[in-house]
Amino acid sequence: MRSRETCALCGSAELQDLFSVDGYPIARCRSCTLVQVDVDLERRELEQIYDEGYFTSEVFHDYIAEREVRVAAGAEATQTLARMVRDGRLLDVGCAAGFFLEAASPVYDVTGVELSAFASEYARRELGLRVITGDVTDGALAGEHFDVITLWNTVEHLADPLEALEAVARLSRPGSLVVLSTGDVSGPMARRNLREWNLMSPPYHLFFFSPRTIELLLAKAGFQLRRVVYDGFIATDGLLASSAARRIATVAGVGNVMTVYAVRGESAPASARRRLAARYRPLRLVLRLNGRGASRERAVPDLHSPQHPRPAARGAIAALFASRAESRRARGAR
Repeated sequence: MRSRETCALCGSAELQDLFSVDGYPIARCRSCTLVQVDVDLERRELEQIYDEGYFTSEVFHDYIAEREVRVAAGAEATQTLARMVRDGRLLDVGCAAGFFLEAASPVYDVTGVELSAFASEYARRELGLRVITGDVTDGALAGEHFDVITLWNTVEHLADPLEALEAVARLSRPGSLVVLSTGDVSGPMARRNLREWNLMSPPYHLFFFSPRTIELLLAKAGFQLRRVVYDGFIATDGLLASSAARRIATVAGVGNVMTVYAVRGESAPASARRRLAARYRPLRLVLRLNGRGASRERAVPDLHSPQHPRPAARGAIAALFASRAESRRARGAR
């Protein structure tokens, strides 16, 4: 294994060693604060990690058998997305076996990209979906453009998140919506014990973002952070693990997994004030930039009002899509 010479996000050579997990060194950048596995994995190594065994025994007992519940979660996610962008082309990066694409296909013209040959072949053969085997940086979709691009618990798996988001920017139109979900390394569960955090699971997870570093990543790639929604998980047992505590934590803007909404357009410098605003901005305003509607703006009801359910990211997405990213060690910590 080769160590990183510089931070994958800001390029600084000042990486602070923290600890090791299962033989993988974990480091924090002293400049931008990104926590990362201090190993530069090659493409062939990643392909070996996400072989058939990943979906059938190593991480998931039987991922394919979870189709029904994952499609249901995908339908809930699609409903939320459609309140912002009602139609058009959707790309799912890291689409696995294509269950979210299956759910989204009645609303959008869907395409997926998946590194795993096993999972992408299943999506094509069994579901009839357009899924490209490979990485979004490979250029297989060059010249195409999408109105919505999703990365459900994918960004932490990528060998180079910045290169991947730059590729996503080339595939998006001005005003396109980008939605990604990932763990929050600055959240209560990670702060309690980072080494034992349930999402600290290399080599599956290579990067551990906070709102600050995810905003920096998006800005560098040409996106503006607009909304952050949390799953509300702040403890694994006791009163703080109750459904009531989760609801309060979600409203307060804290949790273990964050779903991030961003818009392709003029990126702005990262700022604590902007991140705070993103925790409470109604989803109907996500596509409004600088007081103007983005090119794909739609009239969206306030999903936080009593008349509407809370965003899908709080429940089904966070619980189900997050699980595809967890190793046996991570699942055991839940």
